[in-house]
Amino acid sequence: MLHKLLLLITLSCLVIPQTILAGAVTERIKLSQTLVVGTTGDFPPFAANTTQGKIIGFDIDLAHKLANGLGLTLQLKQMEFAKLLPAVKDGSIDIALSGITMMPSRNLDVAFVGPYTTSGQSLLGKEQIISAITSNEELAGATFKIAALKGSTSEKAAREGIPHAKVTLTATHDQSLILLLKGEVDAILADFPFCKVAEFRYPQHNLKALEGALTFEPIGIAISGDDPLLQNLIQNFLIVMEGSGTLEKLKKKWFKSNDWIKALPDMDFFKNLEQ
Repeated sequence: MLHKLLLLITLSCLVIPQTILAGAVTERIKLSQTLVVGTTGDFPPFAANTTQGKIIGFDIDLAHKLANGLGLTLQLKQMEFAKLLPAVKDGSIDIALSGITMMPSRNLDVAFVGPYTTSGQSLLGKEQIISAITSNEELAGATFKIAALKGSTSEKAAREGIPHAKVTLTATHDQSLILLLKGEVDAILADFPFCKVAEFRYPQHNLKALEGALTFEPIGIAISGDDPLLQNLIQNFLIVMEGSGTLEKLKKKWFKSNDWIKALPDMDFFKNLEQ
């Protein structure tokens, strides 16, 4: 309660220089009194669907706190990862929150605020396969079959870091995981937190995540590049979240604890998902 009060007071007392202008997104938010946030919903611990059809996660908590702090209604729009940034650009969503890596190439199309956390790529596969990888040289020379999310840094890391692997691109993380559990690929390349969650969720499949991230990836909030007021507002929001200790508490909740995992569906839930 104290942290929420601090956020409300701080956001309401921010002094915004007159040179920082409101763009179309800010005006749309003020008119609708709604914050529209795009997310994949299949990327735990950042965002995931529960058995009850609710989206939970680190990014979802951030979205709720931002909307509540501004007195807005939160609307979550679930979509494929590759569609998130185009949706920000064309105004279909106000911001995108889904464990998105801040990359120069992406920055050509949208602006980023952050980072609010960091991540990195890892490999998830059968324990005998992962345990056999003892060096970066061995990984670079691997010829096994890998699944990776289309348009993500996982795809880039697979192409560049494991050039001899046969890469299958998927539209969602769930599709990649299904391919692995069915034995149609030997491993998947994904963010380290996602790999560790999957390792814990499916012990019966004898999965193992490669320890330690293969890359360093700053994670940010994607917004329109034509709205300096919105950018300033979200920057200030993250400053308050970090300074109040709320951001660290959320990291502990989603990255250090596994209590929330029991709310997620098992793979039978996705058995009819098209490949």
